Amino acid sequence: MKIYGVSQSSGVERLLTIERGIEGVVLTLNDHVGGKEQGRIFVPGDSLVAAIMQPTPGGLTIEGIPQPQHAKTQLNVEVRGNDVLMTMRPGSDVAVGLDDIQDALEGVIGGSAPTAAH
Repeated sequence: MKIYGVSQSSGVERLLTIERGIEGVVLTLNDHVGGKEQGRIFVPGDSLVAAIMQPTPGGLTIEGIPQPQHAKTQLNVEVRGNDVLMTMRPGSDVAVGLDDIQDALEGVIGGSAPTAAH
């Protein structure tokens, strides 16, 4: 599923793609104009859902699922009212609507077969 958002650090419009992976959820962040990938992370689906549904003040950092020949990754998730700020490390950031991310996660995690390995 795809969600449109905006980088809080640069103001650039971004597209967050959420897919079900073999071991969890795959989040890919691209610039809306030009499509340049700004970050990709694999995270446990239950950790991401918990960070959004039971937010903690100041946000929560989720360790990425290690991928062969890739650097260690982290996802910082902070719910701010009706917005969710997600920062990938290494990578970039995006703010998306709370309802949009909840609907996307429900569709992806509750969906059918996982996508191909990335």
